[in-house]
Amino acid sequence: MSDLGLSTIAQLLFPNTASLNFARTVAELEAVLSRPQSCQVRIAWDCDDFVCFDIPGTRIQLAWSEVDRRGYTACLTISVGPVERASPRFHEDMCSRLVERIRTRFDPVAVMWCQADGDVGADVIDDLLDALPHLGTILPAVETLLDGLSQQEARLSARTTVKDLPKRSLPGPVAANDQPDLPRPQDAQLQRVREALYPHERHGRGYSTQMRLAVHCLNATLILVWGPLGAAVMAYSLVKGEDMRLSARIMAVTGTFLAFASTPFGMTVAAMAKSIV
Repeated sequence: MSDLGLSTIAQLLFPNTASLNFARTVAELEAVLSRPQSCQVRIAWDCDDFVCFDIPGTRIQLAWSEVDRRGYTACLTISVGPVERASPRFHEDMCSRLVERIRTRFDPVAVMWCQADGDVGADVIDDLLDALPHLGTILPAVETLLDGLSQQEARLSARTTVKDLPKRSLPGPVAANDQPDLPRPQDAQLQRVREALYPHERHGRGYSTQMRLAVHCLNATLILVWGPLGAAVMAYSLVKGEDMRLSARIMAVTGTFLAFASTPFGMTVAAMAKSIV
């Protein structure tokens, strides 16, 4: 085992080779690393798709590769490791920051993480590329899903149509006991049990006292908003019984009408109506 420590490696997987501009990414990383005046950065290009940054105590390597995998066809490998004895957390944090910076801009489909002992070379990166797994299949287009749903709906409709046909029209033998002779349900006894457990109230469509009071509060509020309409609804509730749905709907329609009347368009319509009258 190397005395230098571990190198942190991240592999960012992209759907195609046009997802990322490798030369531009390298130039931006060079500008970021050269920003501190005291930091000496040495850059070495192995080829057009492999570059190495050497800063005091640390080596950063970037490799852009085409791969033949299901779900992605390109991979950006980022390796941050030591060239001398250093804290392992330093290289992990630096690699994580580089990956996060690239992820927010280019949105890879997945990120694979691993660590290797000591300095990482091109042979290690090649081995990691060969070991990349396949990803799940890409979701089909929306049109394909709609076609599948339409076909499924047609099959269900056909199945329902066959199910609803009279039994004599279905081929094959019919079971003799498909409708067994069961005892008739005791509806009268069950009705007496329901009445004993849930007695019906004479007023308010079975509402509780709290619900009836709530309906009367709505009607009283409606009287304050629009007197004639509120009085009519209150009289209806006293004669026919409380109806929460009716009171709520009338309250909603009245509020909508008053809100519309306060708008400039509503005021214009009201003025036109007064002039006609």
